[in-house]
Amino acid sequence: MESSASSSAALGGSRSLLLLPLLALACSRAISPLQLPGASAVALTSGANTSMIYLARTTDGVLAIDLGWWGHEGALSSALRDLNATPADVRHVFLTHSHRDHIGAWRTVRHARFHLADAELSRLLGDTAHRAFFPRVADKLNSPELPRAGELAVTTFSRDTVFTIGRDTLRAYLVSGHTAGTAVYLFRGVLFLGDAVTYSRFGGFAIAKRGYSDNRRAAADNLDKLWERLPRDGVRYACTAHARCAPYNQRFLDDVGR
Repeated sequence: MESSASSSAALGGSRSLLLLPLLALACSRAISPLQLPGASAVALTSGANTSMIYLARTTDGVLAIDLGWWGHEGALSSALRDLNATPADVRHVFLTHSHRDHIGAWRTVRHARFHLADAELSRLLGDTAHRAFFPRVADKLNSPELPRAGELAVTTFSRDTVFTIGRDTLRAYLVSGHTAGTAVYLFRGVLFLGDAVTYSRFGGFAIAKRGYSDNRRAAADNLDKLWERLPRDGVRYACTAHARCAPYNQRFLDDVGR
């Protein structure tokens, strides 16, 4: 799914048949830049598409960016074993947004500190509904299991923010439009774009998908403003949340901006 709000449980019976056409989007995998033995690993979860959990070992425990969707239990455990870690070692979780295919494993790591944009928190907790057509329909057909207020330790941000995680630095940038609080993260030279940028086999990279985004025009405008805010020579790769990475260069920017 290009985006739809949180739950690790599979959709059952006839509801699954109804939801799958709504959620399915093709995605290729090119994640080798994210897999460094002992330092970082990737868990690929299933469902109507492939959602990615990025994990990195830091001097302040394991850091996760997004939490995948169906089948996160086995995928997350396997990726953590690659880091000689367990779910208890996950100390920080950064969410690009709160659609269901990005937060599936929240219960498994609910002891961690969660970081997300302030405008996204009410959607993560289910206090406000997603506006985009497909996420809204999916939530009506099968209500996601969301955390309740006070169940998670949450840090929110309302502007571009720099976080110090042990000896590492993570930069968060707001690019609202796909959702009210969409954020992207720059960590160890990799720009984690969530669904602010998408990839399809036939269309290549592009801005957030229509039908899955609250305001696609705003998403495009805010993404265009992102590039100039990034540190010069600080980005080596750009990755979507659905397991597609590419060198961050002019070719990538031209592809996205078509």
